[in-house]
Amino acid sequence: MIAISQRLSGAAAARLAAIVGLAAFALAGCVETTAELTPTGDAGHLHLVRRPDVSLAGATVAFVSVDGPPAEIAANFMKDLAREAAAQDIVVADAKKARYFVRGYLSAYPTQDGAAVEFVWDIFTRDKARAQRLSDYLVVKGQGSDAWAIAGAAALSSVAAKSADDLAAFLSNTPEAVAAASSPAADRAMSALEAAAKPLAYAPE
Repeated sequence: MIAISQRLSGAAAARLAAIVGLAAFALAGCVETTAELTPTGDAGHLHLVRRPDVSLAGATVAFVSVDGPPAEIAANFMKDLAREAAAQDIVVADAKKARYFVRGYLSAYPTQDGAAVEFVWDIFTRDKARAQRLSDYLVVKGQGSDAWAIAGAAALSSVAAKSADDLAAFLSNTPEAVAAASSPAADRAMSALEAAAKPLAYAPE
């Protein structure tokens, strides 16, 4: 059974803070244009709601790195994340052209009756300022000493889906998405969609 919670226990929060702190020192040089991206301050663990009236096309992102899992697990996770991002209409761009840069941290550790997977996403703007931190954790029941093995592919797929959902919610509230929603072209497109959705006033022959 997989469960996702919006709040970490005191012990889990402390563990996560330590993991993120250590990971920040190991990130330099992954991508040249974002080598200096490190979390500073607290951008807030906000509950974001995706806006339905915007386009994410202008709020392009580049996934800079995902630290924590073994290489094979990280590679499979990134495939899941790419698929889920596409399903959420997130536009992934080259790091030199993206509006936002995303760095992830995943950790897994055994619990009394299984394992927990914690994940954090730091989202940076082009000027290397952190715009948002998204975090959560997932609990899986099982047996064994290898937390990643207990979690398995299903748990990582759930993490990818939740991550993409949260990222899309953040991007829908960015200036780029809001600007697209208020543009004349967007207004015309919305009018066309509304017209197409109106029921027919007569029964077709």
